[in-house]
Amino acid sequence: MIPVAEQWLTFLSDFGFEDAFLGVCKGVIARIAPQVRVLDVLHLVAAQDVAQGASVLASAIGYLPSPAVHLAVVDPFRASPVRGVAVRTADGSTFVSPDNGLTSQAWAAAGGASEAVALDNVSLWLPKPARTFRGRDVFAPVAARLAAGLALAEVGNPVPLEQLERLPVRPPTVDDDHVHGEVVQVDHFGNLTLNCCRADLEAAGMALGDTVELRCGGRSLAVPFAVTYGEVSPGRLAVCEDSFRTITLAVNQGSAARSLRAGRGQPMVIARRRGPAGG
Repeated sequence: MIPVAEQWLTFLSDFGFEDAFLGVCKGVIARIAPQVRVLDVLHLVAAQDVAQGASVLASAIGYLPSPAVHLAVVDPFRASPVRGVAVRTADGSTFVSPDNGLTSQAWAAAGGASEAVALDNVSLWLPKPARTFRGRDVFAPVAARLAAGLALAEVGNPVPLEQLERLPVRPPTVDDDHVHGEVVQVDHFGNLTLNCCRADLEAAGMALGDTVELRCGGRSLAVPFAVTYGEVSPGRLAVCEDSFRTITLAVNQGSAARSLRAGRGQPMVIARRRGPAGG
């Protein structure tokens, strides 16, 4: 019997809930390894949006079981599909995914990659795998077997770590009195997560309680830099630090995405400013 901590399998995908895609993948896992516990991270990653999936998994990884097998499937279809890989990390976890950078930010956060293999042992796949559904036929069965205790070496041939695809994280630019960033996530509530943290704003001379200038889409707004969006009145926009310690734009009882007409990739500038809050 393997330790309980190693029987966790987390799952992130762009499969959604409107079809049976997710259900059959979890069914494959249950048939192969019924003792393994599956924890759903997110299945509403925008279709084929590898960058969004990477960002979400990286932000979540510090709160997921460790060690665990982390299955992630966002696999844009290509004439020649990218290889599947299993990457072992310093914390003892294993990431199973396409080799398209989807899990690279997360395994970096888990201590970095220490070993990797290709998913080329076809005896572990489902029979007659479909080219258009590797999540069900390749990734899910391999992840299930790893979570049930299969040795990594049994999965396939070694892959040199330097050959793994990595999705770079674009850092913010901190200038004398302002920070250039961008939206990296839009959550269910319409909050906009930026690729910067409180220390970046402080390095540009901004502190909690200040009024800062937000430049977005050709507009300039005076916005409070608050501990939480609950400190501003309903309908008002705030710059705050979210639960993952990243800077977020949020509207109390509203949607910053709708208010600012902004989405992922939208450039944002937060600058030092004097005067009463507005926006």
